Amino acid sequence: MIIHFKKAIWLSSIAAALVLTACGKTDTKPVAAPTAPAATQPAATAPAAAPTTYSAADFKTDGVTLTEGQNYKKVTTPQPVQTAGKIEVLEFFWYGCPHCNAIEPMVQAWKKTLGNDVNFIRIPAFWGKPMDEHQKIFYALASLKKNDEMDGKVFHALHEEGLGLAKPDLISEFMVKNGIDKATWDTAYNSFGVNTEVTKANSLFKAYGLDGVPSFVVDGKYVAGTAMTGETPTTLKVVNKLIEQERGAKK
Repeated sequence: MIIHFKKAIWLSSIAAALVLTACGKTDTKPVAAPTAPAATQPAATAPAAAPTTYSAADFKTDGVTLTEGQNYKKVTTPQPVQTAGKIEVLEFFWYGCPHCNAIEPMVQAWKKTLGNDVNFIRIPAFWGKPMDEHQKIFYALASLKKNDEMDGKVFHALHEEGLGLAKPDLISEFMVKNGIDKATWDTAYNSFGVNTEVTKANSLFKAYGLDGVPSFVVDGKYVAGTAMTGETPTTLKVVNKLIEQERGAKK
């Protein structure tokens, strides 16, 4: 019974947090798993569970109208894309952000539907600790080609297990428990290459003038995010509509 109480309280805390619809620069602490309530405390009513699987149909742009300032905004100083000849979509995110966690299953399904002319790149954001450690987690996993395997586990550890993963030794211990050799991990985590990628990520976040995550930048020109559309497939429908707009402009 205590397990049910814990889950209900956790879901309620997440629901309250999601009202904000995005993590901003005043947010630097990931959601922690709650402690068990007293046996006499009544369980909170859990909100309806969101779908856990999505398909291409969930991201169709039928009926979507782009309105600047409402569901997207223009980048003040457009930036060059990293892959010439492709439409670039950047997702700025933070493992510890509850809104990034909420939209993550949608992103994983959506990215599989993108055309060959689209280059999707994830970039971990930073504006305060422990986000810098989480950035290094992402890029160390990237160097080991482990993002697909481990990103979901990192989100789960932070948001459902209450692991802060804010210190290198705790992060290393977590990776070892998930099958990564300690020496291999520590070398990657502390590598020059990872630190270089973190520096580049911080420069891009600043260049785009972003102040929250998750944020999706399309072709260096437009920004869409959950702050405008919520943690629903609508956010990614807007991104798809912007992709279509850019695709048409390139013809």
